[in-house]
Amino acid sequence: MENHCCCAHEKEASLKVKEGEQKNCPSSSANLVDRLVEGWHEAACQAWEEVLKEILKEKIRLKWGAELERGAQAYVESMDKSWLAKITAAKAEQEFRQGMIKALFKE
Repeated sequence: MENHCCCAHEKEASLKVKEGEQKNCPSSSANLVDRLVEGWHEAACQAWEEVLKEILKEKIRLKWGAELERGAQAYVESMDKSWLAKITAAKAEQEFRQGMIKALFKE
């Protein structure tokens, strides 16, 4: 029995479309039917992958949720400190530039 879901050929075709290649519009009713069948097949594969991801996410949250929450909190706190430091540096740079303009173009 042929594997109809998420075979390597479909993944490769999907990646090509994502890279900017457009699928051609069907020029005949036969091509239209083929394209519709292909579209349903691709959508089914994507749906299966989404279901699998949802199940895994649920299991991961149940098993490691508390630890991941603590890790996320630590990350956000670290990013906050980093962001505040960048804001301070940007303000200092702006003050320096304004001082240079005043020094060079005294009126």
